Amino acid sequence: MNRFLKYGIILVAIGLLGYNSIYIKKLSDVKATAGEKFDAVSYVAKLWREKLPARLQTAIDINTLKTAIASDADGAFEKYTNALAIGNYRYALVKGTARVDKIGADDVAITTNGNTPLKASLVTEFVYGNALRDASALVELKEFPNTSDLNSISEELNKTVRQKVVPAFKPALKTGDQIEFTAAIELNKEHIHFDDLELIPVSIKIVP
Repeated sequence: MNRFLKYGIILVAIGLLGYNSIYIKKLSDVKATAGEKFDAVSYVAKLWREKLPARLQTAIDINTLKTAIASDADGAFEKYTNALAIGNYRYALVKGTARVDKIGADDVAITTNGNTPLKASLVTEFVYGNALRDASALVELKEFPNTSDLNSISEELNKTVRQKVVPAFKPALKTGDQIEFTAAIELNKEHIHFDDLELIPVSIKIVP
């Protein structure tokens, strides 16, 4: 092969590789993208207003969930629970009716109605963790590039519970009241128990 033709082919190949390996963007565009900060407050407000109400309608009765897990744990966890992270902790939206046993400073002790009543507590003060975010199944892991944004969603959801949900029902609550509840719970697949569950309240209604 002609030496000049050989060198020409090599130069063309190098040029093509370089063209497909380099992407040029405006510096202003790069700075704008890098400077964007996730607005968790607005995101959660919209999610709470537009998506969560419909999601609450799919909550499973807590007694049904307990029975399903006792019958087929793997199948029930797959069908009724959700989690963003891999591991033993799973989260679910549950509903039911219950009797108010005690109103504490940090929680409300309840006993659920049903053939096998459960002791549980509605958390009203120290609302932390990812239970509501993951139980809702409304947040996709792929939508967020870092854990900071995901954590901020949980923080805003928990803040909404403390600032809006709890004040809407707790002041009017009395021992012995019957309530309807929808709440988020956390379950450990390796240590399943329904006694003394902590429920993150999302919707509480006092039944006349």
